[in-house]
Amino acid sequence: MVAHDNTVMNATITNATPSADDESTLSESMPIGTDPQRDVMSDVVPDVTPEEVPGVTIASTPATATVPAEEMKPSQSVTYRPMRWNDLDDIVREFDRTWGQCSAAAGTPVSMQISRHFVLHYLEPTTRAIIAELDGRFMGVTLSRVAGEPLAFPQAKQELAAINGELNRSTLGTKTLSETEQWHEMELRMEREIDINDVARGEIELFLVAKSARGHGVGGSLWRQAMDYFANCQVARFYLHTDSSCDVSFYDHKGLNCIAARYAADHPEDGADMDDIFIYAGTPENTR
Repeated sequence: MVAHDNTVMNATITNATPSADDESTLSESMPIGTDPQRDVMSDVVPDVTPEEVPGVTIASTPATATVPAEEMKPSQSVTYRPMRWNDLDDIVREFDRTWGQCSAAAGTPVSMQISRHFVLHYLEPTTRAIIAELDGRFMGVTLSRVAGEPLAFPQAKQELAAINGELNRSTLGTKTLSETEQWHEMELRMEREIDINDVARGEIELFLVAKSARGHGVGGSLWRQAMDYFANCQVARFYLHTDSSCDVSFYDHKGLNCIAARYAADHPEDGADMDDIFIYAGTPENTR
């Protein structure tokens, strides 16, 4: 989940999406996510201007974002760095805080397991993962994929198989995993129907910003750095998954176009709680 989406897991991404009118605001759930909890998809643009938070790439000097004085010491600043494997637990915990209530497993140990599944599902194809932190505390992450680039964490595939095995040891875990995998397959079908991977080399797998970081410039800087990464890899077009539980107007505001939609009203077989599902696409230079 773009990522920055707040996709419902019924279970993107891809995913907590700021409003189109004010990039400084951010909803509680964002996925940019791509799956029921994804998205994409994911979520997150702060109340700072690009001049205050340069969209620099990670290879350069780490970007910093000013945090309100009443919430931090004067010497503190948000830093951005490549993700390390030991960041995984922090991402899973924040993912569960943000989207765990969307699952039938909410409030149970299975909720954390399915959140781990989601994060590993997005991490498996990821080629670039950037962490935002403040004074050592997790503030946010973007997981991006560029076709043809080396995987950031090849071990994610084995870890995903392991957590799926754990989920299948309980009745609730098996049910929740089955619903989640159906959602994954639904998104893959949408991708195949429009041949998006033939024309778009990039995807935002997950865009997640901690609630405590919102308003600190984290989301805006993470988004711009992801666009810089795509541009540096000569990605002409990228996409992400999201749904109607997100403020999809954020993507319109950023210059992305909705290129595929699956409306819940047309598919009663998906269940009464299903959201409308969308694929948005754009070009890096026009979506900063």
